[in-house]
Parts: sequence; C-alpha cells; structure tokens
Amino acid sequence: MEAGQEEMRSGQERMEKRQEEMKGLVDEVKGEVQRKIDEVEENVQMKVEDMKSEVKGKIEEVEHKVQGKIAEIERRLSELEDRPFSFSASPEFLHTRPTIKSLISDGQTSWTVFKTQLDVVSSTNGWTDFLKASQLVASLRGSAAEVLQGIPADKLTDLTTSEKALESRFGDSHLTQFYRTELKTRRQKPGENLQELAANVERLMSLAYAECPLDVRESLAAQYFVDVIREEDTQHSTILMDAKDLKSSLAYNMKYEAARTVSKTSRHVRSRETEDHTSRERDDKFEFFFNSLEKLLNSSVSGRKNTPRRNPNVTCWKCSKKGHVQRECQAITSNQENSSRNRAPEEGPRVSSLSGKKNVLYLEGYICGIQCLMLVDTGANVTLLRTDLAQKLKEQLIYKPPNISLKTATGEKTKIRGKLDASIECGSRTFHHRIYIAGITDPCILGLDFLQKFNFTVDLEKNEIRTGGEEILLFSASVQHSKSCSVLAKKRTIIPARSECLIQGEFLDSSDMP
Repeated sequence: MEAGQEEMRSGQERMEKRQEEMKGLVDEVKGEVQRKIDEVEENVQMKVEDMKSEVKGKIEEVEHKVQGKIAEIERRLSELEDRPFSFSASPEFLHTRPTIKSLISDGQTSWTVFKTQLDVVSSTNGWTDFLKASQLVASLRGSAAEVLQGIPADKLTDLTTSEKALESRFGDSHLTQFYRTELKTRRQKPGENLQELAANVERLMSLAYAECPLDVRESLAAQYFVDVIREEDTQHSTILMDAKDLKSSLAYNMKYEAARTVSKTSRHVRSRETEDHTSRERDDKFEFFFNSLEKLLNSSVSGRKNTPRRNPNVTCWKCSKKGHVQRECQAITSNQENSSRNRAPEEGPRVSSLSGKKNVLYLEGYICGIQCLMLVDTGANVTLLRTDLAQKLKEQLIYKPPNISLKTATGEKTKIRGKLDASIECGSRTFHHRIYIAGITDPCILGLDFLQKFNFTVDLEKNEIRTGGEEILLFSASVQHSKSCSVLAKKRTIIPARSECLIQGEFLDSSDMP
C-alpha cells in the first residue's frame, strides 16, 4: 500500500513538472508574439513618419509654387494698372455680347405683350433677376409708374413683387368673361378684310380661353371665324368645308374670295375685234352654212305650199271645230300658256315657329344614329334639322341656293342651309326621308310631309302618335297645370288651315282671367 502511495506521489510530481514546462513554453510563445507585435508597430510607425514627412514636404513645395504664381499674377496686375490704355483694341480679338435697349411702358400697351418683350430682352442681355427688376422699374412711365407708389421701397428690386403689382393693374386674367362676350358679339365690319378679322378672332381666343389646350382653341377659333363672316355665300361655303382650324378656314375663304373676284371680272371683259386669216375663213364657212340652211327652209316652205289641202270637213276632237285635227288645235296651246301664266308660285318651306313654345309635344328618337328630341309640328310642311347636328352627320349635305328661305306663321324668316337624306328612327321603326337644314332652336321638327308620307296618326287626347300599329308616347317639354276658360271672340274670324293668327276676345267670367 505504501508502494502504491509512493507511486502516486511520483506521478503527481511528474505532472507538476510537466505543467511547469508547459507554462514556460506558453510564456516563451507570448514573449515571442509580443516581440513580433512590437516590431510590426515599430515598422508601421516608421512608415507613417516617413509618409508624413514626405506629404509635408510636398505640401510645402506646392505652397511655395502657389505663392510664386500669386506673386507673379499680382506683379502683372500692378503693371497693367500702371500701364496707360493708349492703343485701340482690335475687333478680331474682342467679342462683345449683343445688347438690346430697355423698353418703355406707359400703361397703354398690353401688359402681357410688354412682359413677353421684357423676358426676351432680359434673356438676350443676360440680366439677373435683380437687374431685370431694376430695368422694369426704370422703364415705367405715366400710369404704369404710379403703380410703384403702392410697393414698399425695399421691394422695388424684387422682380416677383413688381410683376404681381403690374399684373393686378394692367393684366388680362380678370377680363376673361369680357373677352368671351366680345368674341360672341364680334361681327365683320364694313371694309374689314378676312386677314384682319382672323387676326382679331385669334387674339380674342387667346385672351378668352388661355387655359384651354392649343388644339381646342384652334377648333373654337375656326367656328367663331365662320360665324362672324359678313357675306352669307362665303359663310355657307365655309360651313360646308368644315375646317378644323383657323388657318385652314382663312386659306379657304381667301381662295373663295379670289375665285369670286375673278368670276365677276370675267363677266365685264370687253371683247376686241381682230381681223386675221383664220377669222375670215370662219366667216366664210358661217356664211356658207347660213345660205345652205336658208335654201333648206325655202324648199320646205315651198313643199308645204304644194301639199294638198286638208279636208275641210275634218273635226277636232278637242274643240269640236272643223278644219283641223287635235294636234294642230290652237285651243290647247292657248290653254297651256294661260295655265302656265296663271299658275300659283310654288309654296316654299313653312313652319309654325323657329323655336319650341309651351305646351308643344315631343317624341324621342334617333337621326342617323344621333339621339335627339323631335318636335311634332303639323303646321310645318317640311321636316327640319338644326345646323350644328347636321354637321355631325356623315351623310353628304345637298347644298341649296341661298335665296330659299323658311317662313313661319308669325312672319319670321331664316335661311335654308341645305338638305340631306337621313334615317329617322321612331320607336322600333326606321324611316328614310329627306330633311332640310336650318337655324332652328329645337334639334329636329317633324313636319306634315313626314307624318303624311308614313301614315302617322296623332292622338292629342292620349298624347301619343301611332304608326303601323305601334304607339309612341308624346311628352311636353314644360308641364303646367291647365285650366279651362270660356273666351268670347269680338268678331267672326276664319283661320286658314296650317296657320296661326292673333284675335281679340274677352273672358266670359272674370274669375277665369289668368
């Protein structure tokens, strides 16, 4: 047992010895690592010091060179300041920026125009906002300069403040409605040519509809230009042309006016007689043919005289007189002449009224696929369509002479712009009928020609119209409470069919008075 304990002690001693050896090795490794780290730090520090010294040397060298350059520049500047300018500069080596003189505004010209010119001058001269504001203040005269009294002194060189003050005093932004009214009431003046008229319309359009896109303004300008033209023939031809912008409409009108001028001039051309060999030959041929024709006529007359006379007992079947047949009867010729002479003039287009009144009946339908309200008017002998709706249709417009007018029962007149063959859809049926184009208020007026042609029946009791067994409801544009009144006419009056008239009368009961 003692031997075992002795062996354990010896083993423990060996372990302690090995641990001591291991500690020694670890300490030795630590020392070596620390030594290496110190060497690396020393090397890095040396490198950094070398770099610092090198950079510092470079900086000092650059500073020395810069100081030398600055000294050289200062020396040359001092020499140039002391040197007199006794020589003239050569234009080959000088380049001057183009300058434009400042503008002057007295408040009479448009602020928009003046501001546009000022922007162009400022851009060309290369002004800053400060210089531009100073030039703007210096260019004001008269009433325009009085605006500066309401601007603080420290804000006079502020471009935005000055422009806002002038815009509120002379600007056009608050006159939009005024320009729109002027555009609507504009008409071509006597002696005003088409170019001046188009320029004025374009100016008013840019002022009245400045917020609209360019294509919309051009389309509206073309429409307004057509409306203000004084000559009706020129206006009608421009409407049929359907121009998309003002320039196209103006170009077409210029060509149309030139063609009319040439046509009028050609009617008054004086002819001059010239004698040459060709004209003499033409005269000889004409004389030859004339003599031949005269001989033929003489032979025909002589042959008719030599023909045997007709039996005097022949009786005309028309007048029952003897001595001639029906084809030679003079009574037929005289009757035809009298009938043509006494024939009543052809009845023109007629309508009750150009605009729908109260208690009129409408039906809803389609004309060439466009939905619209149709006024049923038994006092109209033609079917009418409004001009703006006709321009939207794809059907070809048949032009009518401008001397044909539409007359109402009250004596109003309006020009017929043309006619077209249209498809009219009422209920479930579609009809093809020729309608006239005129300046009416309602979209469409169904006249008696359409109602009779397609056998329409109007039932005022039920407010409906019937055709082909189909009943179509009629409705009034303005619904009012009706009242039955007894009225006594002061004298007997006969009102012809399809007409209207005003007669005098009185209510039988004063309570019936409206």
